[in-house]
Amino acid sequence: MKIDRYNIISNLGREFKKLKTYSHIPMPKKNDYLVGYIVRYFIQKSNDTNGVIFEINVNSISKYVNNPFYKTTSIDWRITGTTVDIKKSNLASIKIASVDIPKIGLYLPNLLQFHQK
Repeated sequence: MKIDRYNIISNLGREFKKLKTYSHIPMPKKNDYLVGYIVRYFIQKSNDTNGVIFEINVNSISKYVNNPFYKTTSIDWRITGTTVDIKKSNLASIKIASVDIPKIGLYLPNLLQFHQK
C-alpha cells in the first residue's frame, strides 16, 4: 500500500499537516514580575527525542495536548528573587519537565532568562 493511500484512509496525514508550529518567545509583563514567575509551554515531536523543541504560547498548547504526534510540557519559570534562588527553582522546574521532554534542559541553558536586576 502506498503511503498516500494510507494517509487518505487513516486521515492522519491531513491532521498532521494542519499543525504548523511557530516558536514563541514570552515577554513578561509588570504583573508577571509581581507574581514572580511565568508559565512556559513546550512541544516536541513524540517520535524524535533528539528533535527540535518549540516554545509555544498558551493559546496554542491545546492543539498539541491530545495529539499523539507531539509531547507537551509546561514549566513554572521563576523570574524574581536572588540569582541563586532563581537558578535552583528553574533547574528544579527543568528536571520535572524533562520527564515529558528529556532534553529540554538543552533548550533552556540560561536559568536567569527574563530575570531583572
